[in-house]
Amino acid sequence: MRGIKVEREVKLNSQLWEQFEQAAQEQRRKPLQLLQQLLQEYLAIYQDEKLFRQMHCEARRSRYREEDAVALVRQARQQKRARNGAT
Repeated sequence: MRGIKVEREVKLNSQLWEQFEQAAQEQRRKPLQLLQQLLQEYLAIYQDEKLFRQMHCEARRSRYREEDAVALVRQARQQKRARNGAT
């Protein structure tokens, strides 16, 4: 949903936020932009892991071996990157 601005209030430990702000500053990044990037990366990793778990379960029920499931996950990731225009 691009173009829609959603604002949420999140409460964090102030020390944790200060450390995060310091890390962002060291990277010459704005904390909120860095946080958004990290959340996007986390969600991508989560989806990959979810896909892997699903394929692992499917592989157990099928004639495929675990190595086949790993290869299928890699293939799915490549296809996803190709659809998203990533390299």
